[in-house]
Amino acid sequence: MGGRSILSWVFTLSACAILAIGRIYDERLSILDVNFSVIISVFYLFSALAILFTISSLSINKTKFIFYLFYFSCLVMTPILWIFFGVNGYGTEKYFNFLLIIIPISIIILEKYELKDVFYILLILVGVSCFLALLALFGLASSDRVDGRMAALGGGPIVFARWMGLGLIVLFFMPLKNKKLYKYIMIGVFFILALASGSRGPILSLFVTFSIFVFLNFNRVFVKLLVSILFVISMLFVSGAGKQISEFGGFDRVFMNISKKGGSKQSTGARMDLALGSLVLFQNYPLGVGAGNWKSTVNDIRPDHLIKLDYPHNLFFEVGNEYGVFVLLILIFTLLYVASMSYKKMLKYRKHTTLYPVLFYLFIFFFLNSLVSGMINDSRILFVIMSMILITKPLIITENKKQSFLL
Repeated sequence: MGGRSILSWVFTLSACAILAIGRIYDERLSILDVNFSVIISVFYLFSALAILFTISSLSINKTKFIFYLFYFSCLVMTPILWIFFGVNGYGTEKYFNFLLIIIPISIIILEKYELKDVFYILLILVGVSCFLALLALFGLASSDRVDGRMAALGGGPIVFARWMGLGLIVLFFMPLKNKKLYKYIMIGVFFILALASGSRGPILSLFVTFSIFVFLNFNRVFVKLLVSILFVISMLFVSGAGKQISEFGGFDRVFMNISKKGGSKQSTGARMDLALGSLVLFQNYPLGVGAGNWKSTVNDIRPDHLIKLDYPHNLFFEVGNEYGVFVLLILIFTLLYVASMSYKKMLKYRKHTTLYPVLFYLFIFFFLNSLVSGMINDSRILFVIMSMILITKPLIITENKKQSFLL
């Protein structure tokens, strides 16, 4: 958006806030009879609408067409399927949050954002991670669960771990002027807090993401990484801090399935059951059952095994079950196309200072997360990252602009 006007700042800040909340209205954010989600949503909707009206025409090309086609298909198929399978409050909430949050932000990023805008929004999102980390460090981010796992405001341990992963990845890959000590301390804090959440999905996603990084940069980073890991492990062992950290939050839950005691495989078993229910539903209704109807339809098909969760905790299963096979195919093609483009852009501009590495690894992290937890609206940051990757103008920080970007 070029120059940072007051309107663009209002949109960027409110959009980041609404991405953190995840919905237009959240009853859990009421303090002293004032619901802050309503206030934030008013600023967000007003600024988003104002900016959307400045877009005289959408510059549709082959890069953006498939992305917009997925959004269009979700919006069209949902009311059609509701005619046949009915509509409920949960499905309506999903539909309108998708319509009012994910789609407007994606369009504005694609049509109006430039390098500076992407840089600022990534920093603000890291600010959200820092805020949640501070709450956790002061003991204000514990969930209501008896196991003491970390949690985000208005969200559970998985959401909290995702935000810690976002902060870690952005700080690690964002081009910074000086490799200052505080950055590595913050990365360590984010990782420890992610472990303390006890959520294995985000931790596994982080591990795979950085494994891909090491594989793609093996000769350059392997020795440094190995020395760093050995140094950290030694320090934790000698100082005794490792034992204290392992007793913090739900740290032990991350490794419970590989513990000597065998641990609990309840979560893993539940995921398998959700996947089985999704496959059975797909066999019976390949054209979809409408947003919000997954649970009721699965329970009609399998009445002997009630599934308590409202969605399958897998983006592919959810889209295929609720929006249909054709929308699922569009989504798969979109993800493959964006992944390929992101990697190619990272290689093409590897001799320059760019934001493509941080976007590439964020894409991997949030894509992997979408396969093991959450629903389509929980993948909102994945769609935002995809929008950034698809921006036509290269996100290159030129030599004469480095001082204004790098921190």
